[in-house]
Amino acid sequence: MFMPLRRRGDLPARSFCPGPAAPEAAQPVIKLVLPLEYTAFCLLHQERYLHYTRERVQDAWMSRQVVEAVLGNLATLWPTVISSPRPAAVAWRLLDALIASALRGTAAPSARPVDAVHRMLPPAQADAVILRCRLRLSEAQAAELMGVEAPTVASQLRMAQRALPGALTAAPSGQMGAQPGAGPVRR
Repeated sequence: MFMPLRRRGDLPARSFCPGPAAPEAAQPVIKLVLPLEYTAFCLLHQERYLHYTRERVQDAWMSRQVVEAVLGNLATLWPTVISSPRPAAVAWRLLDALIASALRGTAAPSARPVDAVHRMLPPAQADAVILRCRLRLSEAQAAELMGVEAPTVASQLRMAQRALPGALTAAPSGQMGAQPGAGPVRR
């Protein structure tokens, strides 16, 4: 299981593996050193990944498991991810794949807690709807999270609103762009 990251005042962030059993206790604990860029990426995105995943799967425990798996997988792929032109896009695709896998792994198809907009819209449009309309992120915030440009998010949202007009795709109340730093809306 991936351990949550927390800064401890020293650089870079460190994660500790449990030490061996009592007879071998004299051996030192293995210290894992995570790249600072990875730690910053996780701190920047993990909260929004969790809110987004919660909207998709409608299960708090499963959402946490998916986000932990995404961040753990990113740690193992970090050199490749950080060298890509859009690291956030790589992470977003991984998040989407793990959400889809988690949803496929639920009991019966009728019992799946699947998000309605993802049943009715293409994935990019549904993602734009969730990020802009439910989580009330600005276009820039949603674009940063998805690893795309802000006009792409705006375009996907407009296409979703044309394909599925109504409450599911309604823009945040009274604004086309949410306030910078606006957090998710609790339901």
